[in-house]
Amino acid sequence: MQTIENSLLQVSVDENGAQMVNCVSQNDKFDYLKSQDGQEKVAVAFPAIDQEKNWALELPWTVVDKGDSRVSLTLIDTEESYKYFPYHFEVVLTYALEGNQVNVSFYLKNNSHKEMPVSLGVIIPMLAGFTPSKDLNKIQLEGVNNHQVTVESTDFELEVNENQILAKNHELNLAGDSSQNFAVSLTLS
Repeated sequence: MQTIENSLLQVSVDENGAQMVNCVSQNDKFDYLKSQDGQEKVAVAFPAIDQEKNWALELPWTVVDKGDSRVSLTLIDTEESYKYFPYHFEVVLTYALEGNQVNVSFYLKNNSHKEMPVSLGVIIPMLAGFTPSKDLNKIQLEGVNNHQVTVESTDFELEVNENQILAKNHELNLAGDSSQNFAVSLTLS
């Protein structure tokens, strides 16, 4: 478990799946991921939310950089993953705190010499008592005790789906030996 913090937030990230498992306000100790049913998680989906294999959960993540208010983890293909998904890839996921914002950024690299079809997503739980409103590239959650969450991204399509927010891209064909960056931010108040 990796913990990062600043004067406003404390975030814990589980290396297994690179999931954010706590997001706590330093002021009132409110955990934006704690529900009545237990601890929720911000999860990552790669190569796609709706495919049989989610390599983000099946392959090991390795911490490659750690500071007080940021942590970066990497996911790299294996011989076993190559059998099912015949591409060489690397994903670097960074959680970084800036004030009351958690920035979640991805660096996706296709190390194969052929085009790689992928999808990438972030699944953000929506706790009971939070009411969503959607704008272009932004979803605002109004919650209990004046707590709010704003999810924003110009790289991902944002949608409210049952009790979660999905930040996802549709299938992307990443050219061989190329890379692309993606980001989503959560502003908490």
